[in-house]
Amino acid sequence: MTVHSKKVGDIEVTALSDGVLATPLDVVLGIEQAEAERLAGKRAGEPVDIAVNAFLLELNGTCALVDAGSGNTMGPTLGKLADNLRAAGTPPERIDTILLTHLHSDHSNGLVDDDGRAIYPNAQLVMHEAEAAFWLDRVEASGADERIRRNIAKARVTTGPYRERMRTVRDGEALPGVSAMLLAGHTPGHTGWLIESRNQSLLVWGDIIHLASIQVPRPDAALVFDVDPQAASATRRRLFDHAAADKLTVAGAHLGFPGFGTIVRNGAGYAFEPDG
Repeated sequence: MTVHSKKVGDIEVTALSDGVLATPLDVVLGIEQAEAERLAGKRAGEPVDIAVNAFLLELNGTCALVDAGSGNTMGPTLGKLADNLRAAGTPPERIDTILLTHLHSDHSNGLVDDDGRAIYPNAQLVMHEAEAAFWLDRVEASGADERIRRNIAKARVTTGPYRERMRTVRDGEALPGVSAMLLAGHTPGHTGWLIESRNQSLLVWGDIIHLASIQVPRPDAALVFDVDPQAASATRRRLFDHAAADKLTVAGAHLGFPGFGTIVRNGAGYAFEPDG
């Protein structure tokens, strides 16, 4: 299944799959390789599949999309989001707002087609001001390493058609019932989108984790994709504490599909309980 919906008060939230990304365990930082292999149930060199999800919000007669997938830039197992939107009855032309958790390729390259044209021609692009400052308001050569330099260049291309209808925000309400929550570390402006309606809430938390089997029991485990691995781990621990204490429903880009569930305490650590 590539589409799954749930209600948060008056707001309908639909998980949509962009596909699956395979990665080796050598991307994991901060814990022993043998421990990563044990938790993942994989050996070194064996690929681990990571779901890539986006989320459609239907609220007050408008359609907002959290993240835009990878487009045709990351291989044939990804780039399914636009087709899955159409299959769900919401073609890209109906999207009014795109709320980006961050500007990494699997979340933003799907903003444009192979010719660099906007796939969402009527959408306003919204992101945290710290994310825009890090990726869009600087020259490529200022990146600290090659991965960051490549992403600066790519982010400029993928956001190009949206620049005249792009809005940056700070923490707080960005749309009625949807608020930005800075969750820095994975990227400097990495943002969760908190959805609240009729005393119900759900946090779309982006890339707080990539590998649930490893990073839920070991929130200290970071990934090479983190711009600041230590800050990403600290944010993950803090958010796990908050989500477990408040019984907050979360939705993750990489929490399997559809990615809805709750973080609960498990002894001295944590576990993820998927919905349903």
